[in-house]
Amino acid sequence: MKRESQRMRVLQVNLHHSRAASAALTVAMRNCDVALIQEPWTYKGEIKGLKEVGGELIYSRSIPHPRTCILVKKGFWILPLMHHCSGDLTAAKIKTLGGGGPREIILRSAYLPYNDGEPPPPGELERLVIGCRANGTQLIVSCDANSHNTSWGSTNINNRAESLFNYIMANGLDIMNRGNKPTSVTSNRQEVNDITIATVYVGNCIKDWHVTEELSCSDHRYIHFTVTGID
Repeated sequence: MKRESQRMRVLQVNLHHSRAASAALTVAMRNCDVALIQEPWTYKGEIKGLKEVGGELIYSRSIPHPRTCILVKKGFWILPLMHHCSGDLTAAKIKTLGGGGPREIILRSAYLPYNDGEPPPPGELERLVIGCRANGTQLIVSCDANSHNTSWGSTNINNRAESLFNYIMANGLDIMNRGNKPTSVTSNRQEVNDITIATVYVGNCIKDWHVTEELSCSDHRYIHFTVTGID
């Protein structure tokens, strides 16, 4: 049994399946406690390049090419929710000391493929939201949405994002994104594709959400935020 968590410093990033980006993340994690990751570097069905961080790496090991994972450093009480894990979705529960904030938080890393035949959100995410609402559990979702919406800082709105935005609003969730600094940068385009979604209670505990200029060695930038009021 690990000690319960206090303040959580969270990093969110899409590693673009890059070995170099995985190495860069191990350095960035020196100042973070939890990483919510999309498109990690994999080899023969296993996520590689993150062992040096230590702690616990959570993802579905039954999937040939997992596209999400959660990395938690040592010293945190965490329970993997494998029944809510798939190739594109990973979930885990962290217990806290309270301190005016939630005593349990479910963290979710989600990748929403741009070529998915159905509009977002996926059914697995919907089921988790329903379960959290029924149990009164707080939820934070780190998501490479592959969707553009001016509500989270994108330059335009596409059909995928309209569907996702309507779902977020209909279910009383909050968008944590602040400003319009691009989260995805390539040689010919800069856009906000990555979003952080939370239930209202824990959303009020999320502070200093920002996109950094740190070198990630990926076409996505690091997003940092802190969950406070839980110590």
